[in-house]
Amino acid sequence: MQRKYWLILAGAVALTIGGTGVAIAQASSVAQAMASGSVGEQADGYLGVKGSVSAAVKAEVDSINIKRRAAYTDLAAKRGVTVSDMAAATGCKTLSSRVQTGQSYRLSDGSWHVKGAGPITLPDYCATAG
Repeated sequence: MQRKYWLILAGAVALTIGGTGVAIAQASSVAQAMASGSVGEQADGYLGVKGSVSAAVKAEVDSINIKRRAAYTDLAAKRGVTVSDMAAATGCKTLSSRVQTGQSYRLSDGSWHVKGAGPITLPDYCATAG
């Protein structure tokens, strides 16, 4: 089980540091929405909308998520894991390293939070390595 987790995590790291560019690709309006707290990263590896946003921002979020899903699908097939496991592993890495102070993020229980100065308390499944 731990070997499987490390394979998934290695792929997640590649995605978040730009191996495919998908995890960090964001249009300027999405970046602005993230800065305002109306769009945020989610524990499932996708962007989410918190509240309401313009149709253009929603379309950009959807486009980014489609690209992320394609990358997760490709990497999951190569690693022999599920797409949801690949996405969740990337979500763990993203929540722990890319969400900036003041940005919104959504945990696996559906609750939205705003990152403070300290680290984000990650879902239990993020701690399976170690």
